[in-house]
Amino acid sequence: MAMVLHLLLSLMLALNISAAMPALLKPRFSSPAAAFMRTVLLCVICLFPIVPDFVQTFLLSFAAFLIYIFVFYDEGTEKTAAFSVIFFSIIGSWSYLTTWWIQRISSSALPLWLPPVVALLLTALALLYFSILRAYFRIVSESMVLGSFTERMWNYATFMAASPSVLILTLVVSPPRNLLILQLLTFFAIAASTIIFPMLYQMGRSARLAEENSRLMARSEYYQGVESQQQEIRKLKHDLMNHLTVIATYIDLGENEKAMEYLKEIGTRFAEMTKQYTPSTLINAILNSKKQKADAHGLSMGIIAEISSLPQADEMDLCTLIANALDNAIEADPPDKRIEVTLLEDDGHLLLTVANRYSGSVEMESDGSFITHKSDKANHGFGIRNIREAAARMGGNVSITASDGTFRVEAEVPLAK
Repeated sequence: MAMVLHLLLSLMLALNISAAMPALLKPRFSSPAAAFMRTVLLCVICLFPIVPDFVQTFLLSFAAFLIYIFVFYDEGTEKTAAFSVIFFSIIGSWSYLTTWWIQRISSSALPLWLPPVVALLLTALALLYFSILRAYFRIVSESMVLGSFTERMWNYATFMAASPSVLILTLVVSPPRNLLILQLLTFFAIAASTIIFPMLYQMGRSARLAEENSRLMARSEYYQGVESQQQEIRKLKHDLMNHLTVIATYIDLGENEKAMEYLKEIGTRFAEMTKQYTPSTLINAILNSKKQKADAHGLSMGIIAEISSLPQADEMDLCTLIANALDNAIEADPPDKRIEVTLLEDDGHLLLTVANRYSGSVEMESDGSFITHKSDKANHGFGIRNIREAAARMGGNVSITASDGTFRVEAEVPLAK
């Protein structure tokens, strides 16, 4: 009975974990044969018992699972390492619990009726536990919140997930003599390894809300800039009669040169506020708004725009891409007070380049994101990610480099035919 129970519980554990992992991690091999091999090998790993007082069983099981997950799944190192620890916390704590009880019911000193009752209770507990676990798997995978995780968040998740495994390792090395304490600690490890999934969901949801808040702030700032620009135009129009009076006075006095200079000044001011860089009203509004913002910060923004077609993309994605790139350059406060912006058309693609000088160092995460130095880190640091995601939604790509004192954002998105 003990062997049958061990086989049954181990297979339940392996099949549930094997079904959940492809929804959370990208399999390296997608063929049916590879999927079958993944399931079989995980069953073998789960069949390996973690035995009290034998630390080698814990270490070998963890090493085998670590190799397994890095061989069969292809994700970033941080995410793969985090899920290695997360899933092994479940495997290790469950394996320790079932192994300990199977050893107890194998004892010949127990009444004949007790082992079947314990086996039935363990099976019922397993069915209940894995039904709850599958619900957590589904919530986390279907919500798509893991895409908002940063490297730092994955490292934090790994640290949290390691706690149940460390507890089980402690119980393996030195099991408490008090059986009640032993069981309570084991159940606590199982509960802690399960609670990690709703914690992942909440962490990802918070990160996604922060990203959305960053996008909304960028859009709000854009509309505020456009409104400010329109107010300046209305002011100029409102004062037009006064300007015409001044020009007429200069002409009446025979000071034609002063009249021409005054007229040119008005024309220059109006042209700067309504400059048409491209055929796109949206792009023109963004460029004019950000140029005014740069001027207010004492920065010079050089703009070269040579496009005749419009990107076939959602306007909000286009706004997110251009506005975030320009905002990052303005907020960087280049030491030479100069920002270079280029919009070109090449082979059916819009090429956007925003470059600015910087002083000091630029810190980058291993996933390609940049570390913000602003005090309000919860609501900042999303500009680069927003740029990447907006370009991806438009079917394009982004290259971001920081070298030789120049920070450069280069984006390429398809143009409408």
